[in-house]
Amino acid sequence: MTASVHSSRRPWLLSSIGRDESGSSLPEVLVGTVIAAVLMVGITSAIFTTTALQRKADDRGVIAAGFSLASLVLDRDGAMATAAAPARSQVAAVACTTAMDLGFLEGGASVRLQLAGTDLQRISGAGTRVVARNVSACTWRAEQEGTGRLAIRLDLTIAGPTGETASSTLRAAPRLW
Repeated sequence: MTASVHSSRRPWLLSSIGRDESGSSLPEVLVGTVIAAVLMVGITSAIFTTTALQRKADDRGVIAAGFSLASLVLDRDGAMATAAAPARSQVAAVACTTAMDLGFLEGGASVRLQLAGTDLQRISGAGTRVVARNVSACTWRAEQEGTGRLAIRLDLTIAGPTGETASSTLRAAPRLW
C-alpha cells in the first residue's frame, strides 16, 4: 500500500527516471568538437607562422651582418689600395675565387680579398680573417665611375642558414686611383 500512495502523490517521479536530460545531445557534442577543432587550427597556424617569421628574421640578421662587415672591410681596404695595385687593371668582372690584390702590405704581405669555399676572406701577412660567410655568388672588378675615377665594385650574394638569399653591390673608392 505504501507504493501506491507514493506513486499516486508524485506521478512525475516515475516518468522522469527514464528521461534524464542532464547530459548533452549528439548535435551539441558535434558543434563543440567543430568549434574546438577550428580553434586548434587557428592556434597551430599562428604558432607555425611565428616560427617561420623568426627563421626569416634570423636569416636576414645573418645576411645583414655579412654585408655590413664586407662593406666596412672593402671600404677601409679599398681606400688604402695603391696606384700600382693589380686589382686596378681588372676591368672585366671575375669570380671572387680570383684574388683581389689591393697592392698595399700588411704584416709583410699584400692585402687580398678572395672567396674560399663559401667564405669571403681577407688575406694578409697578419693572417686570414673571414669577412662574410655563406656567400653563394661573388664577382668583382675595377670600373670607372661618372667622375672618371676608378672604383672597386664587389657584387655579393649571401645566403642565410635556412636558404633565404640577398644580393648587394658594394663599392670602394681608392684614394690613389
